[in-house]
Amino acid sequence: MLIITLVAALVSIAAGAFIRAWAFAIFAFLVAIGFGGVAFADGSSVIAATLSGVAILALMEIGYVAGVFLSGFVRRSARLRENRSAPDNVAATSEHQQS
Repeated sequence: MLIITLVAALVSIAAGAFIRAWAFAIFAFLVAIGFGGVAFADGSSVIAATLSGVAILALMEIGYVAGVFLSGFVRRSARLRENRSAPDNVAATSEHQQS
């Protein structure tokens, strides 16, 4: 159970960086239904299986949002780093040509 939860969280974080929200929502919903169905088949009550599905869905959504945030942060910091180095190169080149 713990391994499945960790895998779902890691997949969700990775998905946050690469796929659209609507595609992930469909995927997460299907995984949650499957997870709840497996819990029900293992002998859990309907309420327990439903709560298991909702819990894995919530975990996956939180992981997706974290992945989107981390991906945006990395892209923004790379863009800032790129923008900071560009004026320095231009200034150095123009000073070199004036000499």
